[in-house]
Amino acid sequence: MVDGAAPCTQPYKVPSSSGYPRAMAQSVPSHSSLPPGPRTPALWQTARFIFDPHGYTQKIVARYGDAIRTNATTGRGIAVASAELSREVFAGDPDNFEVTSLVGDIFGRRAVIATARARHRRQRKLMNPRFHGARIKSFLAAMQRVTDTHLATRAATPDAVLVMNLLTQSLTVDIILETIFGADPGLDRARGRTILTEAVGAVTPSVIGSRYLRRGWFAPWRNFEAARGRFDAWIDEMLAARKARGETGDDMLGLLLDARDEDGAPMDDAEIRDQMFTLLVAGHETTATAISWGVYYLARQPEVLAKLRAELDALGPQASPESIAKAPYLSAIGSASLRIAPVVTDVVRVCRNDFPLGGYVVPAGQTIFVLLCAVLRDPRLFPEPTVFRPERFLERTFTAAEFAPFGGGSRRCLGAAFAESEMALVLASIARDWDVTLADSEPEECVRRNLTMGPKHGVRVRLRRRAT
Repeated sequence: MVDGAAPCTQPYKVPSSSGYPRAMAQSVPSHSSLPPGPRTPALWQTARFIFDPHGYTQKIVARYGDAIRTNATTGRGIAVASAELSREVFAGDPDNFEVTSLVGDIFGRRAVIATARARHRRQRKLMNPRFHGARIKSFLAAMQRVTDTHLATRAATPDAVLVMNLLTQSLTVDIILETIFGADPGLDRARGRTILTEAVGAVTPSVIGSRYLRRGWFAPWRNFEAARGRFDAWIDEMLAARKARGETGDDMLGLLLDARDEDGAPMDDAEIRDQMFTLLVAGHETTATAISWGVYYLARQPEVLAKLRAELDALGPQASPESIAKAPYLSAIGSASLRIAPVVTDVVRVCRNDFPLGGYVVPAGQTIFVLLCAVLRDPRLFPEPTVFRPERFLERTFTAAEFAPFGGGSRRCLGAAFAESEMALVLASIARDWDVTLADSEPEECVRRNLTMGPKHGVRVRLRRRAT
């Protein structure tokens, strides 16, 4: 261990403390064959992965190795559980892959997360500049301001038990509203918070397992469609108001309104709604969960918290948000949290054509599942994989396939840099200004929330203003 940091060997309840041990290496079969895998029905395999992805993944990796034949309700395919195989997928020709229907059903067929090939490249080219470089720097002050306001308000009663995940969700909603909509005078923030919270809550595990459940007869899906309808109506009102004013605005909504394709045609309202739904719903909920896990580990390991405070104190009381966000140990804490408790357990690619992978060939129409949760707990990459140890991210640089909490390749999360900066500033504010105590002695459990994983009890804590 570096600098004597005490390990956290049970960050949340998992079947084993040894990470994801692999089956003994097998000879690679001919290109015409597929790897072995469980023979249980598709519905059973899907349900096991949805409701217990860590436990089920650990079991099949231990039995079958790094390449596993799968049969899910989304179709047949191969699951891969090593950085080497993940790299082959991420480096593959993006035009050879489609997006699973689930993504379009949830986020909309025109959302950047749901499109492929030329359309996807055009959308990313348009939106990338808003989430990198100077634009991210321009967001940092707003992130810091919203964070300070929320912490001062929510932690006014020092002995009260706070559910950290609820606090961080509220905080990240306001950050995303501030940065995506800017200073729009027509923005009703209270209404926006309600609409976004309802939309996230309506994406339940029951609707993600099979497209046959995403139909009007299924009550959970009807609830989601109603929540999405309220979101669309809200966006339509803001679009109409801006068009009426003749001012698009210097924010993300304005960028989409000003966007033109190769023929000079504007983006229609339906596509704008899909893009805004992706940015607002996916953009705040995942970051909120990652921040909550970061607070959990800081509270469990005081040695890590002490090292972080020393780093932050050395920056001085007037440190800029930019200098804080770049602090090395703070960044390592964020990476360590994303590794040991990944918010997203897997990424999916649907093959348009036969795809060579690790000595096998995935047939056209079948699916590749990159098991991020297995790669991020691979003891070959991360010795003592269940130990929370930020120092490992200072000792070496991991490749994009070895550490891919935001996915990889041409479809890596558009808002990764935004999320990392937001996570860093919130964790820094809590560590610098507040003493955090866990309200529960039992380890927090990682459970399926919707498309993502999160803490079962939300990380219950007590915050008390740090003595100066």
